[in-house]
Amino acid sequence: MALYAVVDDLRVRGERTALWCCTLAAPVTLAMISAIFPSLSFSEFVLLVVASMAYVSIARGRLLGSSIRVTDRQLPEVARLTARLAGKLGIETPHVFVRDDPFVPIVAVGIGPPYALVLSSQYYEHLRPGELAFLIARELGHIAAGHTRITSLLSATGRENAVVALTFGPWLRRTEYTADRIGTLCCEDFDDVVGAVSISTFHAIGRRIDMAALAEQRKELAAEPTLRMGEWLASAPFATNRLDALRVFSASPLARTACERLASGEARAANVRAIAPSTTVTRRDCAPLARRLAAFAIDLSVILAILGTPFGNSATHSAAAISLKDIPAIARPIVAHLPVFAMSAGIVFTLVAFFAYSAILVGLGGQTFGMMIMELRIVTTHYARPTLAQSLWRYVAALLSSISFVALAGLFLRVHPHDFASATRIVGGRKRGESR
Repeated sequence: MALYAVVDDLRVRGERTALWCCTLAAPVTLAMISAIFPSLSFSEFVLLVVASMAYVSIARGRLLGSSIRVTDRQLPEVARLTARLAGKLGIETPHVFVRDDPFVPIVAVGIGPPYALVLSSQYYEHLRPGELAFLIARELGHIAAGHTRITSLLSATGRENAVVALTFGPWLRRTEYTADRIGTLCCEDFDDVVGAVSISTFHAIGRRIDMAALAEQRKELAAEPTLRMGEWLASAPFATNRLDALRVFSASPLARTACERLASGEARAANVRAIAPSTTVTRRDCAPLARRLAAFAIDLSVILAILGTPFGNSATHSAAAISLKDIPAIARPIVAHLPVFAMSAGIVFTLVAFFAYSAILVGLGGQTFGMMIMELRIVTTHYARPTLAQSLWRYVAALLSSISFVALAGLFLRVHPHDFASATRIVGGRKRGESR
């Protein structure tokens, strides 16, 4: 995963390892949860993740329709603050929306640019400028570190989910510590850091919190191991632990070094690619075969998991019952000679399901789940996002070439036959000239 140098240095220890461990252990964890709550299976969890990907892709429209978009005419101070902090971190300024949310103070959403920050109007009224800067900067830190692409799939609204917390909690809690560090560096006064954590945790009453008494509560937690187990059920660390970790970090040499690098602009200058003069996708820009196959393997695993749900099983059995006699008489002579009828009905249905899944997700968001993991995306020959109609045609062509085995001829080419047919290309996940 490509990162900004300063953000990479600020990651808490074990964050990446925790993500891989949580991902690999997810089937076992979900199986244990299903033993207690049999209503959720691993296949259904995968289906929910894919549905979340589609939901996030269209969420911007929902935000435009039901939230206040921050601009130079609406809450201009928030727009200026966000642009300044994004520039400091060397990332593209996200869209900012304000909505009425009593549960989530602020959250970054999106699986790719343009990202969005969603700020709660109920919390905004209680935040001072420095405190707001901390909260915005930490969400920008989530974007810069690549957390948002995954957390948006786990919870599109930012609200805590018990199943997600149990499955990915160890990684999610580490990402919060990483984001806190970035927010602290962008905050001039540590009192604003403390105030932001207090308000975002305890709402308006946070102004009346005695921090010394709160620190005593942490000592009580540290003295009794069983009390600390409550944190395992949450996606965010305890507020007492966050504040203590921030105090330690703010006084560390790492904080001083990172602050100097941000102030001097090294973080941005060292990680912005030179903008290429051409905006046309070349063969060299196309993704190599290995990454495409890896994305395909991930997506195929997702499809197989979805087909393992009761709905998937029912659809598969229905497809398996189709025979040549069910084909219209006028088309039987042609269909009978297609290589597809040498394949089992289950394989054919899996192929159709795979290409339907890909067409929908690419049409909505420009990439499938596997492409997102491998940092790939589908674009037009001029780096624009393909339309839904273009995506559908791309995968219709891909399906036809697959069942007729034409795809084998272009397997080792960077531009496949269906890429030519639909005027699309599969490239690395970031545009040329875009920060990494």
